[in-house]
Amino acid sequence: MKRIAYICSVFCLLLSWISCKRDKLEPIVNDGHAPAPVSKVSVVNLNGAAEISYTVPSDQDLLYIKAVYRTRKGEVRETKVSKYNRSLTVLGFGDTNAYEVELYAVDNGENASSAVIVTVNPLEPPLKLVRNGLAVSADFGGINVAFENEKGDNLAIVVLSDDSLGNFVPINTYYTNIKKGLFPTRDLKAEETRFGIFVRDRWGNVSDTLYKQVTPYYEARLDRTKMRPLVLPTDAVLGYGGNLSALFDGDYGDGRFYHSGDAAKMPQWFSFDLGVTARLSRLTYYMRQAYYFNLHNPREVEIWGSNNPPADGSYNNWVLLTTHKQVKPSGLPTGQLSQADKDAALEGESIAIPVTAPKVRYIRFKTLRNWTDGTFVNFNELTAWGDLR
Repeated sequence: MKRIAYICSVFCLLLSWISCKRDKLEPIVNDGHAPAPVSKVSVVNLNGAAEISYTVPSDQDLLYIKAVYRTRKGEVRETKVSKYNRSLTVLGFGDTNAYEVELYAVDNGENASSAVIVTVNPLEPPLKLVRNGLAVSADFGGINVAFENEKGDNLAIVVLSDDSLGNFVPINTYYTNIKKGLFPTRDLKAEETRFGIFVRDRWGNVSDTLYKQVTPYYEARLDRTKMRPLVLPTDAVLGYGGNLSALFDGDYGDGRFYHSGDAAKMPQWFSFDLGVTARLSRLTYYMRQAYYFNLHNPREVEIWGSNNPPADGSYNNWVLLTTHKQVKPSGLPTGQLSQADKDAALEGESIAIPVTAPKVRYIRFKTLRNWTDGTFVNFNELTAWGDLR
């Protein structure tokens, strides 16, 4: 038996040696001959791009097809695809001008064919389509910018305004690839202000700027020290060290938190006293830092308000102020986080309250769904903003 094992070991070593020798004895040979160029070229123009189809040459050592083109800024870009592809896409055009693209067939020895020159005429680029659909409106403490990004491109929407020195500079940059959305720019004074908004893509192309004069609505941050738990019979039972007052203690870390218990089911809610009567503009909640966009953090919620909540815990005398669904910026699967996800989590999830909502003193935070479709609700901190005047 030992003899058979020894023979098998020697045989495996011999095969390994032969394989290594073959790899060493068969390097890529540069024959010094360039392949023939591609042929039968056709173009389909796309938004900010163009798809180029072709027939590849029959050279045995063909390796890839390369497209070379120059932007309006003079930057040279290349796109390479395998010899098995019958088309390639050139991307990143910021306008609808005509561009010349050089196509090359390249072999294993990096010998390139003569160039086949084709002209592409990209359609309106996505950043301009988004720019043309921007809508700006006043909001509490700032403005809202609504957009449509039908192509789902990775874009940055930049908001400009005057700084303390009177310089017209970026004050907010919103990164997105969702097809439709709205984002706020906050913490601004309730006075007429000039804003500029433009769109930038990942190639550095920039749209023209939309200018708007807007007067933000007044808002102020409510004093958290005046907020108190309001425990009603139908509210979710707490568990796992959860404490409702932890939501108003000013600690955004994972040390103290709200956490519902085993008896809680979805939907579930808790109630609290703002300590003042106010026309709310927004509530902002902060997720557990170890579980961003995951586990028991709220995902879909309703916010209810009242000035005279019934002692039986029913929804009599409560009015629905708004509904809200949290969206993960990157769209990545659960457990995966981009830098944009982390930045958004640190900033907090703001729930906008419509300007038509009535003044209220008591709030009921109702969770319809968490991030893992479980039965617990758990997060760190809650802040409130509004008009006390």
